[in-house]
Amino acid sequence: MKPPPSPMMVRLDAALAACRHPVDAACVRAERAGLLARQGNLDDANAELQILRRDFTDRPTAVVTVWICIVEAWIEQHSGRPSAGGDKMRRAQALSAAARLKPLQALSAAWLAHLGYMQDDFDDMAKYLALALQLAAPDHHAARARAALVAASGYHRANRLDLARPWYIRAREHAVADTDESLLGNVTFMMACHRSNHASRASIFGSVDTAEARRAQAWLDASFNFDQWIGSAPQDSFLCTLRAQLYCAQGQYPQALALYEIHLADTERQGLAHMRAAHLADQAWCRFHVGDASGARLDAQAAAALVNPGMFMEDRAIACGRLDQVFEALDDIDAALTQRQLAREHWATYQTMMQSMIDLLGRTLGAGAH
Repeated sequence: MKPPPSPMMVRLDAALAACRHPVDAACVRAERAGLLARQGNLDDANAELQILRRDFTDRPTAVVTVWICIVEAWIEQHSGRPSAGGDKMRRAQALSAAARLKPLQALSAAWLAHLGYMQDDFDDMAKYLALALQLAAPDHHAARARAALVAASGYHRANRLDLARPWYIRAREHAVADTDESLLGNVTFMMACHRSNHASRASIFGSVDTAEARRAQAWLDASFNFDQWIGSAPQDSFLCTLRAQLYCAQGQYPQALALYEIHLADTERQGLAHMRAAHLADQAWCRFHVGDASGARLDAQAAAALVNPGMFMEDRAIACGRLDQVFEALDDIDAALTQRQLAREHWATYQTMMQSMIDLLGRTLGAGAH
């Protein structure tokens, strides 16, 4: 079924047609290119960007230059290159501050808060989150929606849905006001990710949470269906890997293994190579339970070799926790004990990090942030 016209694209196309000044038209064209990038339509976004560069190479204008940096950052991020995206967004932040372009400074700050969160740089996250909320006008929906989603994601990741829920609501409200269906999809996707991750982690460090797993499945379905409905380029492999985690957490090992075998390589190409150790450990657990002990051992050994201090602490804890289970099932007691000790250490450190993030968000957002 052909997706309905994008409300935001319709709005931007109308605004572009109504523009009489080249700079105004360039800003709308940049925002349009940005929407294409955030929807995953990177070729179209790059084509629009080329037009902007061509038209303003000989007559650079601060506001257009900043917009180009922001769109370049989104393209890099959605191409699985967050570091390059961060460099572009920091340039946008510096240029917009120097040129006193307050709306673009707020927008770039909100996205730098997002990047800080994604890279576990919580000090950067808090700094730019505070700046975005300080600079963004009440009706600057793009900046406020992104900032609200950062706050919601931080609280939800730390398993404080009670604190996250009001920020999810704000993110949705601003996204609706901005007719930004791509950001609405992000809200659903982040909810699906966090619920799936919590269900998966419970099966390693606690007990199977069947209620959370059911809720996670519903949110994954909603995220996939919403992307299909709006015609966004879906992160099929990423979503399928989350489904595999859920299947594994619920003991549905054949289904989980089938998804891992099909989608794991594509997931890494979508920017999740840093999670390979955790995914391989999960795959090893599935192989053991379908009777492939030798395959489980090979996957487990490969996963153990990939665990390193450069990984995110959460991924290290998850990989080691699952490897503890795999090696114990394979009667490799020494390896299991080694992984168990590492898992406990990493998980304790991660829990401390999450409490620190909750405290930091509380100080940053305050009672009156909206």
